Amino acid sequence: MSIEICGVGKNFGNFVALDNIDLNIPTGELVALLGPSGCGKTTLLRIIAGMETADSGHVKFAGEEATHLHARERQVGFVFQHYALFRHMSVFENVAFGLRVKPKHERLLEAEIRRRVMDLLKLVQLDWLAERYPSQLSGGQRQRIALARALAVEPKVLLLDEPFGALDTKVRKELRRWLRRLHDEMHISSVFVTHDQEEALEVADRVVVMNQGRVEQIGTPDEVYSSPASPFVYQFLGNVNVFHSRVHGNWADVGRDVSAAPPDGEAMAFVRPHDIDIEHGPMTGGLEATVQDVHAIGPLVRVELAHASELIEVELTRERATVLNLAKGQQVWLKPRQVKVFAVPGSVLEEYGSGI
Repeated sequence: MSIEICGVGKNFGNFVALDNIDLNIPTGELVALLGPSGCGKTTLLRIIAGMETADSGHVKFAGEEATHLHARERQVGFVFQHYALFRHMSVFENVAFGLRVKPKHERLLEAEIRRRVMDLLKLVQLDWLAERYPSQLSGGQRQRIALARALAVEPKVLLLDEPFGALDTKVRKELRRWLRRLHDEMHISSVFVTHDQEEALEVADRVVVMNQGRVEQIGTPDEVYSSPASPFVYQFLGNVNVFHSRVHGNWADVGRDVSAAPPDGEAMAFVRPHDIDIEHGPMTGGLEATVQDVHAIGPLVRVELAHASELIEVELTRERATVLNLAKGQQVWLKPRQVKVFAVPGSVLEEYGSGI
């Protein structure tokens, strides 16, 4: 079922949680609402679910007005960050709960409830835990049971609020892959909230980047990472070096480097750490810098360098770092392979500061 968000706004007192949000989610798409805490992503999810009421705008499901429908009328499944399982019920009864509380004329026969619940437990690969209680499960198992419970009522839309936020890194990665496979099997329209950029980029078909109640950019994971639409998106998605400069005509001076840029004015140039080359000798258009520190982190080597008042971070493969044999205090030359320049007002420059 498709979801259409039209001009949705929401205030809490003087605080603007959502500012005229427009968003279309086609049937069967998995969309991530990504942004920092307080950006409005959970409020938007709750408005889609019917758990919160918008002050303005409309919500439509499959083209039909749903703005004033009660949550139980929207055919939505909701998965919370902290599982919200009933501790006094077995795994089986937790999953069956939504089916048992349906109105009598809609309720399935007991044999059909049992069949559906066991099918779902097999789907989430936990049918062997049907008789256990939540306290006897791991965090990852509890979250999978919470998802099975949301799917039991056969929702048209699945909504997930930071579904893996309470789990450790290894379990999060396993469940991310599992959720993507599950979605590909079921093709249910899904929206999940996260502040974890890696999670959004790995799992979602499209990513909606939010900031201060507004949508900054909507696109595929590759589009939002490779072609950020604003300084905020560039900063939020991955590590980045920020250079302050002055734009002249169609060029921006970034140290001694020049890059295509917007019209005249104050500007920031963004360069990802893996998009910078290091050499021991001078390079045309290169920046002279001093090595401050070298850290080996798994398959990468992170090098911190100083250029004028800027602190610059570069990521190298271990092979390249071995060839360069960098040491603290060395003078080297840097050259960005890819630079993105934004002409922005002074207030934005102050917000992002200098350096990395």
